[in-house]
Amino acid sequence: MAYSIFGLLLVPPITFALWNLQCLWRNYRLAQKMNIPIVILPAAGDNPVWILTCKYIIAVLRFIFGEIDMVKYSYPGWGSVVKHRMHEELGDVVVHVTPAYNWLYICEAEAINEVFKRSKDFDRPPNLLAILDVFGPNISTAIGADWQRQRKVTSAPFSDSNNALVWTESVSQAKQMIDYWVSFTKPVRTTDEDTRTLSLHVLSGAGFGKQYSFSSSAEKPKEGHRFNYRDSIALVLENCVLIFILGTKLLAKLAGWPIFGRLSNVGQATIDFKDHMTTMLAEEKVAIAEGKPRAATITNSLIRASEQNGSTKDEGFKGLTEDEIYGNIFVYNFAGHDTTATVFNWAFYLLAAYPEVQDWMFEEIEAVCGNGDLATIEFKDIYSKLPRCLAVMYETLRLWNPLQGICKSTFLEPQQLTIGNQTITIPPDTRIIPNVNAIHSLPRYWGKDSLEWKPSRWTVNLNPEPTKEGHTKPVEGFFAPTRGSYLAWSDGLRPCPGRKFSQVEFVATMVGVFQHHRVEVAPEKGETLFDARERVKRVTEDKMVVILQQMRDPKSVGLRWEAR
Repeated sequence: MAYSIFGLLLVPPITFALWNLQCLWRNYRLAQKMNIPIVILPAAGDNPVWILTCKYIIAVLRFIFGEIDMVKYSYPGWGSVVKHRMHEELGDVVVHVTPAYNWLYICEAEAINEVFKRSKDFDRPPNLLAILDVFGPNISTAIGADWQRQRKVTSAPFSDSNNALVWTESVSQAKQMIDYWVSFTKPVRTTDEDTRTLSLHVLSGAGFGKQYSFSSSAEKPKEGHRFNYRDSIALVLENCVLIFILGTKLLAKLAGWPIFGRLSNVGQATIDFKDHMTTMLAEEKVAIAEGKPRAATITNSLIRASEQNGSTKDEGFKGLTEDEIYGNIFVYNFAGHDTTATVFNWAFYLLAAYPEVQDWMFEEIEAVCGNGDLATIEFKDIYSKLPRCLAVMYETLRLWNPLQGICKSTFLEPQQLTIGNQTITIPPDTRIIPNVNAIHSLPRYWGKDSLEWKPSRWTVNLNPEPTKEGHTKPVEGFFAPTRGSYLAWSDGLRPCPGRKFSQVEFVATMVGVFQHHRVEVAPEKGETLFDARERVKRVTEDKMVVILQQMRDPKSVGLRWEAR
């Protein structure tokens, strides 16, 4: 009897294993037809069970077999560690065979550019991003004609009027943050938390018309709510993984049960955040009906653009539904918060480790801004004159991109693609990966120092500019890399809509922080300053993945901020 029960228990895992082997063999046979290098993996990188268990399985495989391909390319975030080395060893195009899909990794600029140009042949697989539909359909998960409709509406918020708000709010938050850091008597070890606060407040103020001081969020929750807007979105963003797994409906049911602790708070935050969005929508519709002008925040512009595009009835509905407005507001928060905060965190530590880059950037800030009051300087008069500040962002994103990559699909039809001198036929339902980490570090496009953090590679000297005295002074412009070799904000028809928002926020923050201050690494006991800087470099290279890629242990490094 016991043997029978034991045998029955073995049936499901054995059946599952055999089914996976069959799928793996089928995909391997499809991959062979492309006649390109093949790497066989036990599971796809987006498999949630694999994500939870791979740490232990990979440890066993490494112990038995050493650093085989299955070990090197199976763990979350492998691309940011391996960078271009896989393609140096195997070629510009490599296919990873898994039981679920074949994943085609491309590291050749012309081929990548072709993938982005052929948006009908290679589009985003909607099921991969379906988790972002937690508050409603949005531009990140839409495809085809639906995406075109949403894109027309959602592009409206990102205008120069909004950029001016971003600049003002970023400068204000940056000055408050540096005042907070300078007040520390001990080295600052909260940089990762503080950059999240800054990014959240810039997004709240310039994006959604909710302004908060850096050190507090004094707005009281509305009646019937537990959290104000700032605290509700902060909790939602901090617990995205939990929300993606459990869903807003289940969490909302737990909101009224304090015994569930964190789950109850997150559930209430999703309810309160949804209600805040509903209120903003209602207020803006009233303002539109009454003809009242409003600040050019993301929310206001999004709602107004939706109303305008949906007003021509004889051409059919072209605006956004209420659920799509909620969905896009959430995605803008999700995409614009953690990514920018993570880049800030890396940039501050890198600037501390490379003081010569910090001085190079300050030279520009001093020349453009002097000791002037940034609150009186217009965004349009200053932003384009600060390429070095922007270069720090570009270079940080080149080597430390928070996103794991970009994914396209061939869907139901095979597609031909030329990579170098080889034209391959890609089978249906193949995942296409423009390998961001690899192309960003490939010496072919970035030189022999491609793995060095060197922001100056992004600036070039333009024609000299005459001065009043008749002399000439060099003018710096921005380097344009080979199309397809830099993908920090994606490319083609579907680049990140918040690209300029994040760039303005970064530049304004660099100016606000470094106009009157500098940062240095705080050495540990018995450590020289040189050793301390080298330690920071090692800490920045120690990464982990929690939805986004981030530094594993930023609090192990203390930073000291001083007036210049």
